[in-house]
Amino acid sequence: MATAPVATPRAASVPLVLRVGSRGQAVRDLQRELRRRGIRVVVDGAYGPATKRAVRKLQKRLRLRATGVADTRLLKRLGLRTRTAAAAPAPTAALAAPGTSKYLDVFPVVGDYSYSDDFGAARHQGSHEGVDIMADRGTPLVAVSTGTINRLTRTESGLGGIYVWLERADGTEYYYAHMNAIAEGLDAGSKVTAGQVIGTVGNTGDARYGAPHLHFEIRPAGSRPIDPYSHLVAVDPTARTQARR
Repeated sequence: MATAPVATPRAASVPLVLRVGSRGQAVRDLQRELRRRGIRVVVDGAYGPATKRAVRKLQKRLRLRATGVADTRLLKRLGLRTRTAAAAPAPTAALAAPGTSKYLDVFPVVGDYSYSDDFGAARHQGSHEGVDIMADRGTPLVAVSTGTINRLTRTESGLGGIYVWLERADGTEYYYAHMNAIAEGLDAGSKVTAGQVIGTVGNTGDARYGAPHLHFEIRPAGSRPIDPYSHLVAVDPTARTQARR
């Protein structure tokens, strides 16, 4: 069988959102600005409960919704950086050979990740309807197939938090939940190609106090979800490399 072509994810800039669990220079910049404004907080680059309380205090002072999350609106108000690049740890997303999976052309996460077949596992809201793919916050997410963005939300909503619904031409739907951010320029009705960066891994929604991960579902013809595990394995470049060894 011929080797499938390789698709390079399109470079994307995504809104910078800082919340509990975030780390790095952007958090340090925020903490320094909080201190400059008279709010006591340790400048350590780690967004923990103390930083969340400090952000809530500032939001109340600025008459903003006191969420404890430093979103684009707050960062802009403070004169801080509001966007970040969705740079992939791995530079490419390899398209699977035709026929490898009935539903997927490419693995949804580009970078380091781990997952298991947890479809149907018990959850507080009922049986798990997808597979959780564990990855660091900010790891790029790509379209698993060429299609259209059906709906999305850039602000946390319900169990899924920040999410995207992607629909293929045959009506198959793909659900990406708990995202940290969605790629700039995408909206309901946007056309995307397999391998295109659509956002980044996070832990929004009911995953806000847990480890960052992608909750991923496949719904053939928009019906009930099916177990995506075997399809993920089929297009997982890591799995194929291990199999060859």
